[in-house]
Amino acid sequence: MKRDEVFVSKYFKAADVKAKPIVAVIEDIVIEEVGVGNDKKPKPVMILEGLDKRLVINSTNWDALAEVLGDESDNWIGQKVRIHAVSTMYQGKRVDGIRVTVAREDEEVSAA
Repeated sequence: MKRDEVFVSKYFKAADVKAKPIVAVIEDIVIEEVGVGNDKKPKPVMILEGLDKRLVINSTNWDALAEVLGDESDNWIGQKVRIHAVSTMYQGKRVDGIRVTVAREDEEVSAA
């Protein structure tokens, strides 16, 4: 048994999309309390059609989507996105992160 099988998160992490990116349709953008204890903060979260996991949207991903889809997140609903892992710097260390881009028209939605 692996750790991720025992402690299942409701949010995507880089490991979930490292081997294979996910293409999905945005169902909604909501604000949720994310974190634990004193670290709990309201953050934008993407709900995806047909998927149990949600994506916490950081400022980098928000800006990438807003550049293509516009500043109003209500207009993002129904758009097809691609969620994939990238190598990035965080607090001076190289780590895996998640990036979201608008999917190409020819990309098919991933099976749930």
